Amino acid sequence: MKIGLFGFAGSGKTTVFNLLTGLHADTGPGGKSKTNLGVTRVPDDRVDFFAGIYRPKKTVYAEIHFSDMPGDAPSKSSGGLSPQVVGDLRTMDVLALVLRAFENPALDASPDPLRDLRAMETELVLADLQVVEKRIERLRKDHSSPRELEALERCLPHLENERPIRTLDLTDDERALLRGYRLLTDKTLLLLLNTSEDSPGASFPELEEHLAGEAHPITLCAGIETEILELDPEDRDAFLADLGLDGSGRERFIKQAYDALDLISFITVGEDECRAWTIPRGTVAQKAAGKVHSDIERGFIRAEVISYEDFREHGSESKAKAAGRYRLEGKDYVVADGDVINFRFNV
Repeated sequence: MKIGLFGFAGSGKTTVFNLLTGLHADTGPGGKSKTNLGVTRVPDDRVDFFAGIYRPKKTVYAEIHFSDMPGDAPSKSSGGLSPQVVGDLRTMDVLALVLRAFENPALDASPDPLRDLRAMETELVLADLQVVEKRIERLRKDHSSPRELEALERCLPHLENERPIRTLDLTDDERALLRGYRLLTDKTLLLLLNTSEDSPGASFPELEEHLAGEAHPITLCAGIETEILELDPEDRDAFLADLGLDGSGRERFIKQAYDALDLISFITVGEDECRAWTIPRGTVAQKAAGKVHSDIERGFIRAEVISYEDFREHGSESKAKAAGRYRLEGKDYVVADGDVINFRFNV
């Protein structure tokens, strides 16, 4: 999963990036032009469990790849996305907007997450509007794809009314036709509310009202939480509890990202490798096999499945099989979270 962190300079965006990745990218005053790249693994007790049983040569967790995009200079109040950043954001699976909810002496403006959200929403809409208008103009001239034109013409008034495409009721076929445009407002948008140490649990009712249930901000106190991560593990929970935070910002972010995208993981196990594979909920076995290798999807025969719960209850694959917990599933089987799968295939 590729997540693009973006926002106005001075929002603490790179500090958030460091919190989520455990890196130490420079957090100097705004206007930086470099994109910071980082990877964080997704903690999974199930993978730990299987690694303890199989003692594999490799243990591989699901990963999230973060790109910390350059923000606008702190002296400006709008125009927060350069053409380069817009292009980079289009390659992301998820967008994560960092909103400032703390006083920053380098900035004249007081913190106003709703103001900044509206400004960035406008940026995203305008970027998509430019793409849609240009493509509609071309399709009307060459008449090459009437279905695609119809889908784009449905998007146009939505964007003109400054509404994101993800809120437009498109059919699966229409979304497939539009996928190649990588519209920014059609991507999942996560909001990270970066608060001060003095008020880590600050609430912004106007922001919640504006969102109207579409998204719930992830509240972080990136500055102090980054320092807490440097402490011994046994001390971290106590410090986070003092701030009224349930788990680290990294853990809370990963959980909400998986929930927002409705993602689950299945697991492959063995002496060579124990590994978690991330897929959308509702994925069928043959498509899940393609995550492991395209040849397995193409030559899919069946899936040998044991649920994590059954495996853990009986303690081994052989005992789970003896208890009748081993299943052979076909290509249309809907994979469940925590399924332990061995794919049989022939190419």
